[in-house]
Amino acid sequence: MNKNTSLTPLRKLGYEAGITTESVIYNAFYIYFMIFLTNVVGVNPVLAGTISLISVCVDAVTDPLLGWICDKPNVNMKKLMLIGGILTGILFMATFVVIDGSQTVKFLYYVCVSSLMWVAYTMFCIPYYACCAQMTDDYDEQTKIRGISSSMNGFVIYAGCVFPILFITAFVEAGLDPVKSWTYAAGCIGLISIAFGLINYFSIRNVDFIEKAVVEDQDGILKTYKEVIKLKPMRYFIPWVFFYLFGSAMVSANQDYLIIYAVGESPDAIKYSAVMTLLAFFILSPVFTWISTKWDRKVAVLFAFGVTMVGSVVCRIMGIDSMNMLYALTILNGFALAGFWCLFYDFSYDLIELDEYKNRKNRAGAITSFPQLIQKFGNAVGLQVIGIVLAVIGYDETAEVQSAATVSGIQNISTVFLAICIAISMICIILYPVNKKVYAKLQAANERRRNGEPDFHDP
Repeated sequence: MNKNTSLTPLRKLGYEAGITTESVIYNAFYIYFMIFLTNVVGVNPVLAGTISLISVCVDAVTDPLLGWICDKPNVNMKKLMLIGGILTGILFMATFVVIDGSQTVKFLYYVCVSSLMWVAYTMFCIPYYACCAQMTDDYDEQTKIRGISSSMNGFVIYAGCVFPILFITAFVEAGLDPVKSWTYAAGCIGLISIAFGLINYFSIRNVDFIEKAVVEDQDGILKTYKEVIKLKPMRYFIPWVFFYLFGSAMVSANQDYLIIYAVGESPDAIKYSAVMTLLAFFILSPVFTWISTKWDRKVAVLFAFGVTMVGSVVCRIMGIDSMNMLYALTILNGFALAGFWCLFYDFSYDLIELDEYKNRKNRAGAITSFPQLIQKFGNAVGLQVIGIVLAVIGYDETAEVQSAATVSGIQNISTVFLAICIAISMICIILYPVNKKVYAKLQAANERRRNGEPDFHDP
C-alpha cells in the first residue's frame, strides 16, 4: 500500500474532529426532540413519534440519491460536506422553534423543518464518512482514525446530552422566556456544529484521494444500488445496523422519561448520567480499536454488544429506581454504544473495498449512504415505536406521577427491549463474512490492479 503523504497527523486530527458536527446534532435531537414536542410544544405522543418517523424517512429517500451524486466525477465531496454542515446547524435551530397553532399546524411545521434538517445532515455525513475510505484503504489506519474519532465522540455525546439543558437553564436564569430558551439553546448547538464543520473542511480540503483503477461510473442510480445490495455482506450488515439503532433510538428518546418517572429526578440529572457515557467512550474506544487491530473488528463488536446485552437484563431484574442504577445501566449501555460508533463505518469500508474488487467501481458515496439510510430508518422506527409504546403503557404527559405499570414499561424500553435488539444484531455480525484476513486479500488485489499488475484469485 502506498502511503498517502498528504494525510498528515494534523489533517487527520481535523478530520476526526468533524465528528462533532455529526454527533452533537444527532444526540441532541434524539434525546430532546420527543420531550420538546410532547412537554414544551404540547404535541400528542403518537403524533410526535410520527413527526420523527416522517422526517427521517423523507431523509432516508434522499440518502441513496446523495450517495450516488457523491460518486460522480465532477462532484466535490468536500464542498458538499461543507454546505451540508452549515445548513444542518441552521435548520437544527429552526426545528426547536416553538410555534402556536393547532395540532395540524404544529405537525406540518415540525415535519417540514426536521425533514430539511435531516437532508442537510445527510449532505454532511455521507461525504464525511466516505472521505476516510478515499484518503486511505489501510485496515488498521482506517480503524485508528475511527477509533480516535470515537474517543472524541464521547465528549460530543456528552455535549449533545448536557449542553442543551445547561443552555436552557442559563437562559432562564438570565431572565429569558423559558419556552424561547429552547430555541436559543438549539441555536448554540447549531453554532457548535457549524464551527467544527468548518474545521473539518479546511483540514482536509487539500488531502489527496486515492487514485483507484476503476471503470468510470456512468451507471444510473437503480443499477448502482442493485449492484451494491447484491454484495454478500450486505445481507448481514443491514440488519445488524437496523436492529441496534432501532433499540438505541428508543433508549435515547426514553432517557428523560426514565430519569423523571422511574428514578424520580429532575431532567437536569441527565448531565450526570452523560458523564458515564463520556467515560465509556473515552476508555472503551481505544480498547475496541486495539482489539480490532490485534484481532478483528467483529471480535470487538461482539464483546461490546455482549456486555450490554447481559448487563441491561441484569439491571432490569434489579430495577432502575435510583441514580446509582441509572449510572450502572448507562455504563453498560456505553459498551455497545462505543463499540458500534467506533467501528460502524469501518464495516462499510469493507464493502467499498469489496465493490472495487468485484465490480471495478469506486462507489464510496453510494456505499456510505447505505449505513446512513439504515441508521435513520432504524432511528425513525424506534422513535415511532416509542411513541406508540408510551401510549400503550398509559403515559400521561399531563401527570406529574405515572402509574406503576407505566413506570415498569418505561424501564423495559431501556433494558429488555434493547437486549432483544442487540441479540439479533450479534447474530448478524457473527454471520458477516468479511474479517481482517479477507480484507487484506481484497486490499492487496486492488493495490495490484492499481499498479497495473495481473489480478489474482478471488479472496
